[in-house]
Amino acid sequence: MNILVTGGFGNIGLAVVKECLQRGHTVTVFDVQNPRTERLARQYRPRQVQVMLGDLRQADDIARAVVGQDAVLHLAAILPPVSDAHPELCKAVNVGGTANLIAALRAIPASPALVLVSSASVMGSTQQRTPPVRPDDPLSPMDAYARSKIEAEALVAASGLRYCILRLAGVLPTTLNYPSLFAMLKVFFAMPLEARCEMVIDLDVAYALVSAAENLLGSAELAGQRGFIAGGKAQGCQMRTRELVGAVFRPVGLRPPADTLFAPDLDSYYLDWYDTEETQAILRYQRLTLEQWQTMLRKATRWVRPFIVLFRPAIMRWIERQSPFHPTKVRAMGDGAS
Repeated sequence: MNILVTGGFGNIGLAVVKECLQRGHTVTVFDVQNPRTERLARQYRPRQVQVMLGDLRQADDIARAVVGQDAVLHLAAILPPVSDAHPELCKAVNVGGTANLIAALRAIPASPALVLVSSASVMGSTQQRTPPVRPDDPLSPMDAYARSKIEAEALVAASGLRYCILRLAGVLPTTLNYPSLFAMLKVFFAMPLEARCEMVIDLDVAYALVSAAENLLGSAELAGQRGFIAGGKAQGCQMRTRELVGAVFRPVGLRPPADTLFAPDLDSYYLDWYDTEETQAILRYQRLTLEQWQTMLRKATRWVRPFIVLFRPAIMRWIERQSPFHPTKVRAMGDGAS
């Protein structure tokens, strides 16, 4: 099967490309052109991955990329915090780019199947509801990113294509780099400690997305459906934020930050526990446990843990200063208001 992966050089995209190759599919990656994607493109040439660098906002770019494809995994998007800082760019890429992709697919006589990667953030705050959150529950976006995903979902649903929409819960990466680690830290502090949250490991996300493309071109139980991709209770992925923070910090030799540094409002963040019964029954993607992810984290950080232990006080001071609720930032906001 020929699979096009938009945003294939993102953190999840890289896992998706690897999963496609492991299953023997032919892969084309469509992503923006910058030094990082150019470097990755060179690395992928020996693996016979076709790379097309372009811009979703340019209809001609994506029209060239969809030619000869059987399925498209549409991951490309502007994510928080960039989407918050640049909402116009977020809408142009996430909504306008999706519209360009749909138009390109519809122009092909035998239109490829489309898997739209959306986000559980479209549900908004759900802590006052009885879990689990279901795909047909009311939508209540809290930011520009979630609003753009709702618009993109509506475009896909009205497209006439063979499609499915998969909303991702919080994703735990198995390949850690400084940008992703920094982003994870910032997100943690926005999450109330007593709130329900459900995570999913990126390798399981990749497994689910490729399986979804195969399903659309096979038995097609997912055609026209919306569903959540989340780790599941049995895998230890349903928890409270407090447990999640401990699960991430303790394996690398750090204590969890002070409670006062986390968002105090239970309704200030979107994560919850999700109904994945249907997606799991079809895709069988919930394979890795939270404990297995922690083992991967320990292995990935084994060389730096001695330095973490040695400089633990300084590291913790730096981490805690990333919180918007840190006393120095609260005082600064107060001074600015006065």
